[in-house]
Parts: sequence; structure tokens; C-alpha cells
Amino acid sequence: MRLLLFRQRNFRNLALEVFRPPPGLFAVVGGNGQGKTNLLWAWHLLLGGEAPGALGDLVRFGEREAWLFAEAETELGLYQVEQRLGPEGREVRLNGKPVGLRTLWELPGSVLVLPEDVEIVLGPKEVRRAFLDRLLSRFSRRYAALLSAYEKVLRQRNALLKMGGNGLGVWDQELARYGEEIQALRRRFLRRFLPIFQEVHRALAPGEAGLRLEESVQGSLLEALKAKREEELLRGQTLVGPHRDDLVVLLRGHPAHRFASRGEAKALALALRLAEHRLLAEHHGEPPLLLLDEWSEELDEPRRQAVLRYAKDLPQAVFTGLQAPEGVVVCSMQGGVVLCPGG
Repeated sequence: MRLLLFRQRNFRNLALEVFRPPPGLFAVVGGNGQGKTNLLWAWHLLLGGEAPGALGDLVRFGEREAWLFAEAETELGLYQVEQRLGPEGREVRLNGKPVGLRTLWELPGSVLVLPEDVEIVLGPKEVRRAFLDRLLSRFSRRYAALLSAYEKVLRQRNALLKMGGNGLGVWDQELARYGEEIQALRRRFLRRFLPIFQEVHRALAPGEAGLRLEESVQGSLLEALKAKREEELLRGQTLVGPHRDDLVVLLRGHPAHRFASRGEAKALALALRLAEHRLLAEHHGEPPLLLLDEWSEELDEPRRQAVLRYAKDLPQAVFTGLQAPEGVVVCSMQGGVVLCPGG
């Protein structure tokens, strides 16, 4: 997938009006605070990515809304994507027609790699679980629908627990029905994702990588809910189910969040994102746009070269940083404006 044209108004500190990104791998360089990360976020959102925090925070201070527009090319043709973002919500149009955000997931889209992705490895289990849920939802509408239904039932059940638990039986059955299917889909997805992740990691760093889904219950979720009823009533919350599970990242067979160094965790996080990119490429029959922020941060030279080899084979990839890798087109960014060779 290639981004051919980008327009915007009032998105954070971006000041450019029109930009035609070069094909292939190119770099956007500039000092801190010049808008490099905001540029990547704008492209990622346009192509179906989820917003970082509140939508109102994406709008330039003093303005009511931000507007984003792109022309993108896939092997199936050209697409125009338009979005309006503001405190009231997010309006998405594809080829001029209003659509839901999940409609954009039918396109190859983009994969955004950020320095803070290291928290997927080193952070709390909520971060790893959110990574898994977002990734799986891109491949399965069924999973996204199940997750939404499960979360609604979970909120209702927790409210009943706080009120004394009357009528919990019906909600137990609903939670177990959705939860067990969610867990089954996660297991099936990881069997497909794990070998890709391991292969990508081998190209980046030494040490055998792995993934392990640690579930809060083994066997029947309904029976586990019944067994935990008394404790849940005391605490006013549901203590078992897929919302309590953890996707543990392993290095040499050990949990990386406990034993990996910062550099090792950075390589694992990068491998997760590049494995996501490869799996999306297989799924759609063509690679998504790769967006890599601060591309060289906390990576030694062999790992940088491995990332470069991967990106140079793509129809389009964008690296940002204080410096550019050798041998690529370099665009400069200052004050929210991007300038590339030849205009």
C-alpha cells in the first residue's frame, strides 16, 4: 500500500497543507517537537489506526476540529480516505461515502512503530492484552464483535456484584459464552502469529523468542465464575475471564518483562510490530504502509541494518528521527512542514 497524497487542517502542530510522500523507503528528519511523530499519527489514523487518547487532543489548540485527507494506492485500485476528528467523535469517509472505522481494516492500512512500544514487553499485562486484542480485531470482525459484547456484559456483571449479586446467573452464562470463544480465537491466532514473530526476531537479535497466553482460568469459565462468586461479591468485580489474561513475551524461555534488558525488550517489541506487518501483508496480499518513529533509538547497528533490509523491500515505508539511514530519500521537517528533494 502506498500513500500518494496527504492534506490536513488543524492536526496538532502540522502546518503543511499538501504533501506527496515519495515511494519506497524514505526518511523524515528534524529536531524534537517539529511534528515528525504527529505526521505519522495522522497517516496511521487515516488508514484505520486507533487514536492515541482523546480525539479532542488531536486538534490544534483553539480550533474545533481537525481534518485529514489522503489518496492511497493498493493493488486493487485507488482510494480516497477522509476523516474529521474532534471532541464530538470521528467521522470517516471512504471514496466520499460515510463508513465505520472497521471498514478501513479491509484495506492493508498501516503499522505504526513507536519508541513506547517497549511497554508491550516491559509494561503491565493490560498493555500486552490490548496489543493482542487490537491486532486480532484487524483480522477478525467476529473477534471484534465478541470483545465488544463481552465488555458490555462484564460492565453489567460488575455493577450487579457491587449491588449484592442478585440475578448474576444469566450474566454468568453470557460472560462464559463470549469469554470462552474469545479465548479459543486467541489461541488459534497465536498458533499462526508465533512462528512469524520468532522468525522476525531471529533476524533482529540473538536469543529464542516466544509468546505464551496465560489464562486466568483453565477449563470451564462458567464453573470458575461460580467458584469465585463469594470472593467477587466481596471485591465487587469479576476476577476470572479473558479480561484478566496475559500475553507473556518470552526470551530464552523466560518472561521478558522480568528478565530482559531494555535493549532486548526493544528488539522484542520491534519484532512484534514487524510480525504484525508481515501477517497483514499475507492477509491482504500486499504490505501495509510501515511507519517507524525514531527508527534508530535503542537499536545497535546490526539491528538497524536488519530493519533497513526489511523496509527497503516495501512499496513504501517511512522512518523518522534526528538522522536518516544512508542511501534513502531524506525529507526535512521543521515547524510542522515537510520538504523533500525536488519539492
